Amino acid sequence: MKPGNKALYLSYDGLTDPLGQSQILPYLLGLEKLGWEFCVVSFEKPAAFKRLKGQVEESIAATKIHWVPLIYSKKPPVISTVFDLWRMKRKARQLDLNQFSVIHCRSYLAMLVGVQLKQHQRLIFDMRGFWADERVEGRLWPQNSWIYRLIYRYFRRKEKDFLQRADSIVSLTNEGLQALQERYDASFDQRKTTVIPCCVDTLRFNTLVPSVSKKDLGFSEDARILIHIGSVGTWYRLDQELVFFKALKAVDSRWCFVILTQDIATAKSIVGNTDLSNDYIFVQSVNYREVPEYLNMAEAAVQFIEPSFAKRASSPVKFAEALAMGVPVIANEGIGDVAALLKEAQAGVVVKSWNDLEELAQQWDPNRFDRSAIRDYAVRNFGLEVGVQQYFNVYNATSHA
Repeated sequence: MKPGNKALYLSYDGLTDPLGQSQILPYLLGLEKLGWEFCVVSFEKPAAFKRLKGQVEESIAATKIHWVPLIYSKKPPVISTVFDLWRMKRKARQLDLNQFSVIHCRSYLAMLVGVQLKQHQRLIFDMRGFWADERVEGRLWPQNSWIYRLIYRYFRRKEKDFLQRADSIVSLTNEGLQALQERYDASFDQRKTTVIPCCVDTLRFNTLVPSVSKKDLGFSEDARILIHIGSVGTWYRLDQELVFFKALKAVDSRWCFVILTQDIATAKSIVGNTDLSNDYIFVQSVNYREVPEYLNMAEAAVQFIEPSFAKRASSPVKFAEALAMGVPVIANEGIGDVAALLKEAQAGVVVKSWNDLEELAQQWDPNRFDRSAIRDYAVRNFGLEVGVQQYFNVYNATSHA
């Protein structure tokens, strides 16, 4: 059987995860409409799988997307991951691999399996950032532990192997490709690379959606809203965002801070370590589909992330979502292409040092930004259709190479 436009998609992230909902499933649905068929093998967290399994199945019911969900193993560390990858490989080999012309590997763990499955298929290494370096820099793999030192060295060797064996490489950022060029020099072939940042469904993230009522959050109607969306802790500097917010509040007492996160306990603990009042800080976990309604209420979004080597390859999902809603962003430099994009789009400001936060707060005026122009820029550069078309080009170039 000669393979056609059919791909095996391997992901250690689940379709019921927040990232799966925003950064996997929408692309697959878009590519399926353009003529590609998929078999998706993914790992699902039990709680999210139970809650959203039916929703995912409904969204793919009338498509040529076959979903093979496996339940994610969390414990014990390392051993559970090895076990999961063995299960992924075994499940994939139970399929007729000859039917696929492409194997799409989302990040490093999936690529470990993909290189073992590859026969005649073309291999896409969708990097999603520098995974091993992120684990070390985020102190998830402490290098004072011999086992984690070995694991890191193993993945550094594998990274070079992946880059050489992949037929196509997808990076989230231009800055990430530059970092790879610096790391591997002549052995890194940029000709087979494509940059596709995290994109956003601009039909869902649309300024015509209703706004959440400020009164429902306990704020006055004339409140000015600063918003944080997403994780807190590890890489995410909510502590510095609170320093900035406090300085904003000193300039204009109407400012209030909305923090939307799944990590409610951590967020409340960080807020509790300040002298700020809960009267003007709202911490909540909301459904992904509600996020546009909160962004539509906000005057500015703050996204502070600790810069590092690994973060040169990062494309924050919430960055594109904020711009799609026309919301100017305050971000720090050293995070992927964010600084360059904010300058190009005239869509916010870049913090060079945490010591600059009070001065920035005194100068910050969200009214000087054109929200309509910000959204237009996002649609042109981060719209889901743009990302789907870029992946479509990669698939076609890869499968016909």
